[in-house]
Amino acid sequence: MIERQHIICFGFAEWDNPYKTNQHHLMLRFSAFNSVLFIESLGLRQPSLQKKDVRRMAARIVKWLRGVRKVSETLYVFSPLVIPLHKYASVRKFNRWFLRWQLSRVVKSLKFSRPIVWSYVPNAVEYLGLFDQKLSVYHCVDELSANPRIPRIVGAMEQELLKKADIVFTTAKNLYESKKQFNARTYYMPNVADFDHFNRGFSELELPSDMRRKPVTLGFIGAISGYKLDFDLLALLASKHPAWMIKLIGVTGEGEKATDLTLLRKYSNIHLLGGKPYRELPEFLRGFDVCLLPNILNEYTKNMFPMKFFEYLAAGKAVVSTNLDALSKYSDYCYLSRTREEFEQNILRAIREDAPPLQRKRIACAKLHTWEKRIEEMSTVIEGVLSEKMHGRGADNAR
Repeated sequence: MIERQHIICFGFAEWDNPYKTNQHHLMLRFSAFNSVLFIESLGLRQPSLQKKDVRRMAARIVKWLRGVRKVSETLYVFSPLVIPLHKYASVRKFNRWFLRWQLSRVVKSLKFSRPIVWSYVPNAVEYLGLFDQKLSVYHCVDELSANPRIPRIVGAMEQELLKKADIVFTTAKNLYESKKQFNARTYYMPNVADFDHFNRGFSELELPSDMRRKPVTLGFIGAISGYKLDFDLLALLASKHPAWMIKLIGVTGEGEKATDLTLLRKYSNIHLLGGKPYRELPEFLRGFDVCLLPNILNEYTKNMFPMKFFEYLAAGKAVVSTNLDALSKYSDYCYLSRTREEFEQNILRAIREDAPPLQRKRIACAKLHTWEKRIEEMSTVIEGVLSEKMHGRGADNAR
């Protein structure tokens, strides 16, 4: 792993988000051997006047007033204040000035010098020159242009960042294919799992109270959003199999103005459990007979690798998924479904076939795909590019 570096990470979420994504897993582990400043979301999407967005904006102001938060001796979090109206040139100009002022003060106070700048958001391109960075990394985890609430200007920012970044990591094969045309140093590094944490779902954990009923239980953990999940598919399963319990764990409406749950609420066997603390997820996972990836097939899901896939496998669970491109390589470890009818039949097959040998096979697969191994692979790439840049700089100085 890279060591003794200063890393400034522009994230796309809050550090204390109940769902841990790649940015949380990587930066927490990097901070064991490096100093990390995590900059919370710069507000890519257009906010609405919904209560949740108003609460989020109010919370951001409070966090900003608190200044830099110290998570550990080597991990710091800062919540910058920006106006999230990026489609307006005047707003972008003000944000650029105001954020540069904020970040300059923070970085100076922490005594970060020649950092690695690691970005999950394209608008971080505006600040690349601010830090005299030794390296810049763009970690592309979604096709942002396919998100209904991301303004078009972000696409232009992303192209600029792709061209300027020293390294581009992508989490889906389709992302790799589309981004590598802008940067020759583009690498495919799919999402992996916090294996030790989710493997607890295979052990004898006590089930949460709302998971103790024991009909067939189908489960999903993740954002409940209409542009990601096939609500019609879930309704079909609920109507045809009223004895099945379908448990959906996650925050509703991430990334869209509103999520209409009317269809799902028609069925008493579909349970919307809301978001749960990360530490409790293995307990819920243990109560699932079959784990679901009921994604709509669209431009967004075509370009994603569901991090929950290896989390499900780490608990030894059977996984039934729609036919996601990213999972084609792992068809021996899950049940891929081209139609809603096939999805239903695959659930029946998964229930019928499930046995300890298959569970052990899934766990063995997940054990090969951990954040520790991913960090080592990324570090090898980073060290190679740093070496190239160092020798390049030395040659330039010699001339």
